[in-house]
Amino acid sequence: MLQIQLCTSAGKFEIELERLVNRKGLNINGTCCNGPDRFFSCISPCKTFIRFCLRNSNPNLDNINRPSLVNNQECTYSFDETPILGGNNIDFNRLPQYANLIVLPFKFSWMGDFVLHIDIFNDKTYDGQPYPGSARELIMSTTIRSSIYPNSSSWQHSQTIDSSLTSHEFSFRYRVSCSTNFYGSQCSRFCSPLSLHSRCDPQTGDIICQQGWTGIDCNKAICRKGCQHGHCLNQPDQCICHRGWTGDNCEVPLKQLIKISNEKLDCKNGGKSIKSKCQCPLGFQGLLCEERICLNGGLSSLGKCICPPNYEGKQCEIELKCPICRNNGRCENKKCVCTKEFIGQYCEIDIRLIQKKDGKIFSMELIILLFFIVLFISILIILSCIFYKYSNQKRKQLRQIQEINFEKIWTVENNASTNVFKESNEKILEKKDINLKLKQIDIQASLV
Repeated sequence: MLQIQLCTSAGKFEIELERLVNRKGLNINGTCCNGPDRFFSCISPCKTFIRFCLRNSNPNLDNINRPSLVNNQECTYSFDETPILGGNNIDFNRLPQYANLIVLPFKFSWMGDFVLHIDIFNDKTYDGQPYPGSARELIMSTTIRSSIYPNSSSWQHSQTIDSSLTSHEFSFRYRVSCSTNFYGSQCSRFCSPLSLHSRCDPQTGDIICQQGWTGIDCNKAICRKGCQHGHCLNQPDQCICHRGWTGDNCEVPLKQLIKISNEKLDCKNGGKSIKSKCQCPLGFQGLLCEERICLNGGLSSLGKCICPPNYEGKQCEIELKCPICRNNGRCENKKCVCTKEFIGQYCEIDIRLIQKKDGKIFSMELIILLFFIVLFISILIILSCIFYKYSNQKRKQLRQIQEINFEKIWTVENNASTNVFKESNEKILEKKDINLKLKQIDIQASLV
């Protein structure tokens, strides 16, 4: 059984609306919700919605005669506001299921004294969708200052009748109950059974073991009254004899029976008496073959195996399929039974790590998740830097190779052009020389 204090919602204040009567369709000041017609009656019904404020008793705020709540921050326990519920006269019991039930959760120990302030408004928004602080007119207001303690079956009735010209009537009932796993007069006792054989006291939240069970977690069976040399395994009112003992309460030693019967032994379970000894069939053992051979920690009783949790079969040879229980939880009847520090279907929730900060619950799983997210982002950044540096080096190497190749190509082309220029000059000079020689020959021929 687990009993600890947690900073979470401890209970709920329930309000069941019954009836609202606004015969003339008037606001609190006696004017029509939607204006009068020429016969001085209201043109159309009010668009009625309700606001609820639950808070602790405070002498500075307990003027129950004031017409309306001013500040929502005064609602120290809880606050709620309904949509439009109807017109002038509303029978809330005819609304859809649970539409007339208002649940106001509170997040700390219930102190008994409370103030409930209820304001009934006429909606003045253009789209008929009221919200906290939207345009509205007060129809009527009522305040209850009282004391009540958790009792899920007890409702307190309240009725407000306005005897003024407005003729308003409003009736409802209310009660306080604790949330699941919370108990006590303040809904501050946390109790979560850790065994199939235990439950929580609805008034105090203390551990209560089922009949026939005992122990801190109610997981230890109580043996049959008068059991002397025996024990019980996983069922109460048993008396499984230790080896060498027999009888209803395991009070008779088997050796004593053997001495009394010197001739033929009364062997059990198909055993044969041979020379004052029992020869047992396969699967049985003991002086009189009274014990079945049980596997996996099973215990023999009256020729049958009583199997531990998660095993079955004649010899406890069949293992039942169990969920994987975490954090040293054990499987019992195909369900996880957790240690004191853990709860949940698979014992996955560590009670010691449950903390409340600014209305939010943080756990080790969230911290681990954030750690891995940060680690993943860091690895991505490092890899990006390495890739960027590698890419820059490759670009520099490629640029150097291109520059070297360009210089080689330019040198080859320059040499080639130089050679061509030289060859052309030589040919021109050679041609000029030939022409000069031809002119000299012509001159000599003309002289002759």
